[in-house]
Amino acid sequence: MSIRETDSPQAMARLIALLIVADTRLDPRELAMLDELDAFGRIGIDRAEFMHVAGELCEELGERLQQRPWLTLSERALMEAELQAVRDPAKQRLVARLGAAVITADGRVQDSERVLFDHLLLRWGLARTDVSQAIREDQPGRDA
Repeated sequence: MSIRETDSPQAMARLIALLIVADTRLDPRELAMLDELDAFGRIGIDRAEFMHVAGELCEELGERLQQRPWLTLSERALMEAELQAVRDPAKQRLVARLGAAVITADGRVQDSERVLFDHLLLRWGLARTDVSQAIREDQPGRDA
């Protein structure tokens, strides 16, 4: 794992990418949702750099995912390191908001995505209502 600055765009990108690959599939609707929400600009990274960061993460996860079809909480050390890399409450809330969009983009939430997302919320002390509020705050000025 490469060393990242706390609260960096790369640290936020890795968490969003982790939520994307939690079920071992990259659905094009997930990236389309990130595009629609201007996620890359909002976290301070361009799409190409996000894809590079996501690719690095997938390489790191490769061996783990060959042994089973999804991430589990047994990868606690990896998840904790990623979660500790984003400490600013506003950035945590943004990652949670974008993560909620990603895991629902394909119309269903896989168990592996839900477990990881719930762990993220618990670790950061966020409630689902905090994420719902962040989503509502995104709505003004957007075409629904």
